[in-house]
Amino acid sequence: MDFDSQRAQDLLQALKLGDLFVSALGWSPPQGIGAIATQFLKQPYRCRCLAQRGDTTVWEIKISRKGKLTPQIRGRLYQTIAKQYPSPLLIFTEASRTRSLWHWQQRLGEQSVAQCVVFIAGQPAKFWQSRLEKIWAYAPGAEGISLLPDWPVAGQMADLTTTFGQQVQLLYEAIDGISHGADRWRYAGLLLTRLIFVFGLQRQGLLNEGDIWYLHTLFGQSQQRGRDLFFRQVLQPLFSQGFALPEPERPLRIVKMVGKLPFIGSLFENPFELQYPDVGISDAPFESILVWFGEPIWEWMLDPWRSAALSAVFEQQVFSQTGRGYPSHPLLVAQCCDRTLAQYILQQLGTVASPEQAALPDRLFQADLGLCRQLIQAVLPQLHVLDPACGSGTFLLASLQWLVELYSVLIGHLQHIQDAQLGIWLSALSAEQPSHLQGIYRRLLQNTLYGVDRSAAAIDIAQLQLMGNLCASATTPADLEALPALDFNLLTGNSLVGLIRVDEQGFDRIKVRGKGAAQAPDALQGNLLQPLAADSYRTILAEKNITLEHYKSQTSLLEELQGIPQYAQMAFLRDSLNQLNRKAQFKLNALLLNQFTQKLGIQYRETQLTERPRRRLLRTEDLELLQPFHWGYFFAPLIKQYGGFSVIISAPPWGAFRPTPEEFFTHFQDMRQGDDSPPFKTSKQALLDEDPELAEAWLFYQSQYGFVSDYFNRTEQYAHQRLPGQRSSLRLDWLFAEQCFNLLRPQGLCALVMPPDLALSDKGVVLRGLLDQGGQFQVSEPLPKDLLPKARSPKDPKAAKLPTFCLVSFDKNARGG
Repeated sequence: MDFDSQRAQDLLQALKLGDLFVSALGWSPPQGIGAIATQFLKQPYRCRCLAQRGDTTVWEIKISRKGKLTPQIRGRLYQTIAKQYPSPLLIFTEASRTRSLWHWQQRLGEQSVAQCVVFIAGQPAKFWQSRLEKIWAYAPGAEGISLLPDWPVAGQMADLTTTFGQQVQLLYEAIDGISHGADRWRYAGLLLTRLIFVFGLQRQGLLNEGDIWYLHTLFGQSQQRGRDLFFRQVLQPLFSQGFALPEPERPLRIVKMVGKLPFIGSLFENPFELQYPDVGISDAPFESILVWFGEPIWEWMLDPWRSAALSAVFEQQVFSQTGRGYPSHPLLVAQCCDRTLAQYILQQLGTVASPEQAALPDRLFQADLGLCRQLIQAVLPQLHVLDPACGSGTFLLASLQWLVELYSVLIGHLQHIQDAQLGIWLSALSAEQPSHLQGIYRRLLQNTLYGVDRSAAAIDIAQLQLMGNLCASATTPADLEALPALDFNLLTGNSLVGLIRVDEQGFDRIKVRGKGAAQAPDALQGNLLQPLAADSYRTILAEKNITLEHYKSQTSLLEELQGIPQYAQMAFLRDSLNQLNRKAQFKLNALLLNQFTQKLGIQYRETQLTERPRRRLLRTEDLELLQPFHWGYFFAPLIKQYGGFSVIISAPPWGAFRPTPEEFFTHFQDMRQGDDSPPFKTSKQALLDEDPELAEAWLFYQSQYGFVSDYFNRTEQYAHQRLPGQRSSLRLDWLFAEQCFNLLRPQGLCALVMPPDLALSDKGVVLRGLLDQGGQFQVSEPLPKDLLPKARSPKDPKAAKLPTFCLVSFDKNARGG
């Protein structure tokens, strides 16, 4: 039988569960399975079997109006049924048949974990289409049914990541006009990610009146005009004018070439490309990519419900460039988000999750008007989620999907609850976007999710990945009009170095000569704080915040901009923001330089081949190379109004803070020859004799670590990295843990995937004491091996050195703040 998606969704919306499984999903009616009556905590329950396939059974359990549902009750009922019928799927409903909670057991490595999802009749059911397809195609197995996305088997995933890397390599080798190897590698990855984004739109039928072979068609037409014209004559205009301009503004020749396209805004505008206006690429790598797009795996990979698999591929690409870390399994990422976000929301609701008390799914299943108001009006608008080492955006993507589904459930409740206040909220959402789902996505992307990473290439991919998930929920080209801007939610910078709170008076006393940082004097080392000669910090910050609000809401800031097309207004506002940020960044770097030199007495130590490091005064350009990220400025409203972020979820870089060849070659890509690294373990003199240019670059790279290590060891910002009176080696994951604590708001919650050394080592006692001030410092059992990060290849020299990982979580109470 073929799967009838519309019929299945109609039956789901009506919660006609027996008909759904038997007539729409093709399961068998139960054969000789009677109802099971049981009692728990003096409350009777009657469990009725709806359908079966093989040994897997589906049960409906009605909850009375006075009945309550908790993890303890669900677990007890599951075990009662599972004794007779292995791996059941339980569906809890109530008398009105508008609510349901689906409960099953999921295998995570060697563990079995209870999972549940809520469906309310009337809610947007985007994620449920894939779940229904999975139930329809379910083949009975020992582990039973699951409503979570499938994950490719190890071989498939390895093939996918390998092929992705090969396609990037082909683009890298074919690029002309970018001399710097690291920049060429970044552009190759960016270009392939863009093509995957466009390919996803074409598979949805959203380009050129439903052409699902859109890119292939353009490539074929380009080939007819001549060889090696596709990039310059098709792709560059497609990105810079086709998608970036409203249809009436597009040049006629562009319209004739690219066809009818939605206007998606500034997504493909990237200042990086302005550095290299003469880029050229031959047709060969694009031909290979388009052949790859024709493989069956893409039918599966582009499903928004399974986007975690594609996210892992992007993450692998980012890690291959940074040289630190490995991708996390999507089930692990989903578990981190589920536990952390759910726990934070329950805390805000005044509930502690426990087997005896309702978990968040139980609260949502039994939600009343008061809970809906509390979540929609108070808790969720003030929720701000950060990943300070976001990479390709894996944890942000999982958080986005988790929150979209939560809002979907609440929208479902509002179809059955008559309330004027929440009706106004729903009407405002409809006014923003005809699709409630699109409106929720856009609000979350602009107002809830934030990420920082030192790799600009990672931020490029993270923006496209998050926007791609938004676009995957679109049903018509109109849904894509003017996508939200993420330029100032996802930012490039060093999360560990920068000002969390800004000294306003010190900022105002900094004198800037010339037109900006490029012409600023180096003489700031000595008497740094000069008389006021520039805009005050409050003026710059207020102007930035106002402009940013208009930019995000896509409204005009200045009266004289009236009559100018909206996309041009947005470009003006974005340029104004960038100018303000550059002005502020220079002065903030000067403040930080003063902290390094005047307060902490740190000097630059220039590594030498045969002599002791040569000391000199620090300069502004030394700090600029560190890419300091000044949290107190860029996220000023969150830091000042709330005291920080509500939730931080991340898998930060781990291991010792020290120079590594892998990281070195991300900055000096041109010096790598094939797959072999130069002999860094030989004597320095031998290295100098063999390749003087490489030796000079390596020494320069090593020199960046000396004064930064001094900073981490001396500043109060990282005062908990060591035992009193000791100077021990620094660890990246420990530094991130303390910085995350600094960035949390009071009552905020953090979860980090990292090695368990912090919990096991005597050296971690001081940091553990800081993180446990809220009384909630927890370290999970070692994560299941099949959920742990995987090495890039069997030959990877770091594969044998991968540590065990665990989940470290902590909160921050008021006295800990």
